[in-house]
Amino acid sequence: MSRPLTLRLLVLPVLALLLSAGPARAREIRAELAAFLHDAPTATLNMITTGTAPEKIDQALLTLYQDHGMAPLWLSADTGQPVQRAEQLLKVLRESAADGMNPDDYRTGTILTLWIDHHPAARARLDVLLTLALARYVADMREGSADPCLLDPRLFASARDRRVDLMGVVREALAADNLKKFLAGQAPAHRAYQGLRAALARYREIFAQGGFPVIPPGILIKPCDRDDRLIKLARRLALTGEYTGPLPAAPIYTPELVAAVKRFQAHFQLEPDGVIGPATLAALNTPVRELIRRIILNMERWRWLPHRLDGQRIFVNIAGFELYGARDEQVELRMPVIVGRVYHKTPVFTGQMKYIVVNPYWNLPNSIALKEVVPKMQKDPGYLKRERIRIFAGWDENAPEVDPAAIDWQTIGRGITRYRLRQDPGPDNALGRIKFMLPNRYNVYLHDTPARELFKRTRRSFSHGCIRLGRPLDLAVYLLRHSRHPLDRNQIKQMIDQGRRKVILLDKPVPVHIIYRTVRALETGEVFFYPDIYGRDRLLARALFARKPLSQCRLPAPSPGR
Repeated sequence: MSRPLTLRLLVLPVLALLLSAGPARAREIRAELAAFLHDAPTATLNMITTGTAPEKIDQALLTLYQDHGMAPLWLSADTGQPVQRAEQLLKVLRESAADGMNPDDYRTGTILTLWIDHHPAARARLDVLLTLALARYVADMREGSADPCLLDPRLFASARDRRVDLMGVVREALAADNLKKFLAGQAPAHRAYQGLRAALARYREIFAQGGFPVIPPGILIKPCDRDDRLIKLARRLALTGEYTGPLPAAPIYTPELVAAVKRFQAHFQLEPDGVIGPATLAALNTPVRELIRRIILNMERWRWLPHRLDGQRIFVNIAGFELYGARDEQVELRMPVIVGRVYHKTPVFTGQMKYIVVNPYWNLPNSIALKEVVPKMQKDPGYLKRERIRIFAGWDENAPEVDPAAIDWQTIGRGITRYRLRQDPGPDNALGRIKFMLPNRYNVYLHDTPARELFKRTRRSFSHGCIRLGRPLDLAVYLLRHSRHPLDRNQIKQMIDQGRRKVILLDKPVPVHIIYRTVRALETGEVFFYPDIYGRDRLLARALFARKPLSQCRLPAPSPGR
């Protein structure tokens, strides 16, 4: 036998083995995939979420892989190794903490273990786990990651009000030209969200450096006082940027340090008087870990809204006691507001402002008529006349007026709800001289108020649920300045002075977002922490940081989406 023929006979089997290795391995991985997809993969991988029953996810997974010929979605067909998009996905999942997410929710530890396990069964599990992790990550970013069964829909009406098609998400990702760009685009585009993201990184850095120095309790510290705690105070304020000067050599409460304390007090919704008392000390000593949690909670809240908020719209932050108007993320108007008392909570919702009423009537809600008007009339029969409140024999617009003297106020009780009580327009009307209507099931609207002195208070929860405006005329001008028939401040004031009720229709409805944000972070780096006036941070933290098994979560029948 010649040498070339001998070499050929020796080489051919080796080449055949090499050529068959890829296809054989691919067949093994596909076989493992097929078996694993029929063996409750969602539960096996511990990727059960509370939005959709695991058997529905398993069926959708099987259909997805069948549509791809039962081939891996994240592995090379030749080598079985993770491809570039798998590496990009893993990097995003591991860095999800930057958005306040928990990488453990996406089983990143298990992914890393499977990543280096080359057995076909491990490869199959890795591929399916990456698919489920992608679906869950995008769903969490698009609609929030809080456990919906732990959120009272009356308190968190906007949470998870959309359903994400999990496997539809995967198809979108696989079809994207650039997976990295696709994943980056899942986060809210709002400046408010990006500001919180930057604040989260900054406060985590403070935590990594040991947190805030604890300032001991003691007597009040006033400007020009000497107190050994002032050195620690300066260090504490330097960490969060309120104090930018050199650390003081002597424990004297200097004007520069007083100004820094006033900035800090404003950041924590405290009276900015520069006096360091118990409330200011408590805020200064709030652990950085707690502030980090609050930032994460508010990032979650932003994920509940549409991720782009273009055009003109109005926001009312209940916890911040503030209204602001924005166009394409650019804030154009700010003003203080008064919101509902703790027992008359202003609800969170999104509505459409459609018209403005100048010199409005006020139709008293039944609850106010029963709980406030009846007791006052029992004590003072002249109350209604003095307050210019009239009574009508029903809620129909043409209902006849009733003489208050014809009613036995001592025995009327709940019978008062048969009547409509209406306060006439005027300077003492509870709605003031102008109101802004956004029809909604809560019967909440924005309005003027004669009780102007309440705006001097830092914490302003005094209403029965509606939103009282600090500068109502400014809002009217803002809404009408670009209309087909624009009205300026003087024209609106002339309408008010005429004393007649007038309705002004807006050219097109303006979205109004009534939100509850206990942290706000500006692009400048300033971070404001607002009081949790309705105690909702604690409820949201329970839902966000403690997911429950599906078996413990009672939900409506699952939809084809999430």
